[in-house]
Amino acid sequence: MGMTKMTHISIYGPGTNARAVLELVAKLACFQPDGTAEDVNAVRKKQDNPFSPVLTQTLGLLEDLGETREPPAYTGTRFVLSDVQHEVETLAAKVAERGRRKAEIEAQLSTYEQTKTQLYHLTNLNASMDEIFACKYLKVRFGRLPKDSFVKLPYYKDKSFTFREYDFDGEYYWGMYFVPEDSAAEVDAIFQALYFERVWMPDFVHGTPQDALAQLLEDEAKAKAELAELTGAAQLAGPAEIERLRASAAWLNYESQIFEMQKHVITLEHSYYISGFVPEETLPVLRSALAGLEGVEATEEPLDKDAAAVHPPVKLKNNFFARPFEMFIEMYGLPSYNDVDPTPFVALTYSILFGAMFGDVGQGIVLGLVGYFIMYKKFKLGIGLVLTRCSVFSTLFGFLYGSVFGFEHVLDPMFHALGFAEKPIEALTPEGIITLLLSSVAAGAFLIIVAMATGVYSCVRRGEKARALFSANGVAGIVFYFSLLMLLLKYAAGIALPFVGTVPFYALCLALPFVCIYFSEPLTKKLSGEQLHETVGEMLMNGFFEMFDALLSFASNTMSFLRVGGFTLAHAGMMTMVFTLAEMTPNVVFYALVVVIGNIAVMGLEGLFVAIQVLRLEFYEMFSRFFEADGEPFRPLCIRPIGQA
Repeated sequence: MGMTKMTHISIYGPGTNARAVLELVAKLACFQPDGTAEDVNAVRKKQDNPFSPVLTQTLGLLEDLGETREPPAYTGTRFVLSDVQHEVETLAAKVAERGRRKAEIEAQLSTYEQTKTQLYHLTNLNASMDEIFACKYLKVRFGRLPKDSFVKLPYYKDKSFTFREYDFDGEYYWGMYFVPEDSAAEVDAIFQALYFERVWMPDFVHGTPQDALAQLLEDEAKAKAELAELTGAAQLAGPAEIERLRASAAWLNYESQIFEMQKHVITLEHSYYISGFVPEETLPVLRSALAGLEGVEATEEPLDKDAAAVHPPVKLKNNFFARPFEMFIEMYGLPSYNDVDPTPFVALTYSILFGAMFGDVGQGIVLGLVGYFIMYKKFKLGIGLVLTRCSVFSTLFGFLYGSVFGFEHVLDPMFHALGFAEKPIEALTPEGIITLLLSSVAAGAFLIIVAMATGVYSCVRRGEKARALFSANGVAGIVFYFSLLMLLLKYAAGIALPFVGTVPFYALCLALPFVCIYFSEPLTKKLSGEQLHETVGEMLMNGFFEMFDALLSFASNTMSFLRVGGFTLAHAGMMTMVFTLAEMTPNVVFYALVVVIGNIAVMGLEGLFVAIQVLRLEFYEMFSRFFEADGEPFRPLCIRPIGQA
């Protein structure tokens, strides 16, 4: 439980081609380079990946051909890059030509559609369009004129033009006007002021509007037939060619990633070298596989606490219960190697806090079933396993609250049989409310102390002993915070404890930790051998803000746990409201319907709120006191699928 132990391994091979080793470690997916080769190769001229552009072109071609499936995993079939590139470019040219022709036809059909609309309004014109446009001294303008403007034409009867309408659609008069060539500019300006919308007849319109329309419909039918042929079942590549392209894409993806892995190899004059990290549990498998490569040797260096300077990657390893909660740690960040893995702490505290805030036997069981069978099994959501664990504690707290689907007294016979006069916790009574809120604060204070103690242990593991002693989250902080709690018990709750409130108590448990926290930064630097550059005034000012922040965080973090009791009461209150509404219904059927719908609504709404609030408590009230997310995840060399490459 915690983290997988890593081993640093260095692999040496003869010659300058490390392909065999790269393919081997990529297949096993258990080796992560340490970055040494990248630093060395950074000064060398980088070679362009010849496979990557061809892969991109191949994937684009498959998409253009309507192939939506992901290419298969690479099976070992090899191709010749130049042949694949030629095949792809040839087929891509055909696809591009088909696309160009489709775009051309679609634009043509759009023009046909517009022209049809114009010609339909001119079918009463019994003159040839060619003869009209052939007029030498007259200009002809086709278009439509708003009906409000049409009635104004008599005002311009002294002007040299004639307007002839051929259709009226209720809003516009469709027609044309004739104007002598020398008066065209003046008349065009008049019609423009009258909002005349000119229609331009395409060059392919000939004869009368009736003849032109008939020819246009014939040409449109031919264009649509050709477009249907281009976009229909007829394909430029058959099934065999499609499968070859898919196999080529898989090979290109494999070769492209193997080529990129070369940056992790240091090539010498007659040998090559690659180093990195391997989990100890998979080391025998890698060692055995390397033994099958001629001339390849490997040296191993187990990592201990003093080897943290090489920054090994982190791979979390937890038991069955805690494993689903690794997703929360990865959201926040990973701990450094040899640091404390907070996953078990989060798994236990998250489940308990969730259960306390969402305590109900029936709803807890349903939550577990939904989380496991629907969210996890059906939709493959990791949060489903988290809810499954939380549901166990929801059910347990439900027994303490005596609540089953909101029925608060259905378990009373069981408590009486066990010798209890009533259920352990009655949430919505004055005594129960006070008990829940005080218990929430007490539990929060305990968890904060545990988080601070974990931080002390983490600092010691990292070699930061001065910080473990003097910081606000170190030993000084624990003593100071715990002492404040003891004083609160004495003066607020009237619980007197020996030694608390005495002069030695104030001196040793409050004053001394206060000074340590106030001057934690200079004390840490001094004990670590660092040079102090701050003046006395700067140290006093920095210490003031450090202490103010510590006191504020102690108070706010502790009071933040009131939300645990608050949501417990909110849950009980919402169910009380559900039953109040149910009792207002006229019969048993409606009563049951309201109770069922109410339970579903409360489980959905309250479950979401509680999950978010508990995660907030973990991240802000506890993680911030001990967790430094400076670890790097373990990312072994492997051949990733095309979408993840």
